Amino acid sequence: MRSTHTSLGLLAALVVSVGACSRDAQTEDAVQTKTSGGDASTSISGDAADARGQALVRIVNTVPDMNGLIVRSDDAHMLPSVDYKQVSEYQAIDNNWVTFEVGAAATGAYAPVEANRELLTDGHRYTMIVMRKDDGVGYQSRIVRDEISDDRTKAHLRVIHAAPNVDEITVVAKGADELFNGINFTSEAGFKDIDPWSGTLEFRTEDGKRLLGSMSSVSLRPGVSYTIVLTNGKANKLESFWFEDQQVAGN
Repeated sequence: MRSTHTSLGLLAALVVSVGACSRDAQTEDAVQTKTSGGDASTSISGDAADARGQALVRIVNTVPDMNGLIVRSDDAHMLPSVDYKQVSEYQAIDNNWVTFEVGAAATGAYAPVEANRELLTDGHRYTMIVMRKDDGVGYQSRIVRDEISDDRTKAHLRVIHAAPNVDEITVVAKGADELFNGINFTSEAGFKDIDPWSGTLEFRTEDGKRLLGSMSSVSLRPGVSYTIVLTNGKANKLESFWFEDQQVAGN
């Protein structure tokens, strides 16, 4: 598998540290989200969503041949469509037990290709990752809870392995430390609290010997929670994209 390079144009950095973190799944402030494509959005605080009896859910599309992916939370409510390597804005969900159905943008009747029943907690944030199955044909999804830190002294990083047919992945800060070891397909690693550092992230086989892909010009800021998603592109090469979240007071 050839190495691929994706630029992560942020503003600060990454050296592993063990410090304590102040983090709660329910945020006191609104959250601003920025994507690798330059899009930005702001969602209400977890406290405000809790008061309304709502959870907040967004969708990540890791399927190369499915632009216009649509997820609905029930027969009447469709979330905004999402293209490959994109993340939607957070959407408020009123119910706690929800069956999410995944399908492509359709001209006729909605025809879901995958369903996922989940228990959501009011006031909490979730990311739903839609991916291929190991066979590269079917679809599956996984929902992970987003813990947006309010610790302004550390950067916070997680990596989601959504690349079918790729074995366990180790993430290394080039010239520095190993950040995550042996991330399995469909799994997430982190959030991990790290000190500022900038450079290149390498995605390697579990033993660290073979380079699968990389992300150059990485720069992570304190007080920001970063998600990196790994997937298989159309040429069956490891690809990566990212988005970031930060609590914003006064919104």
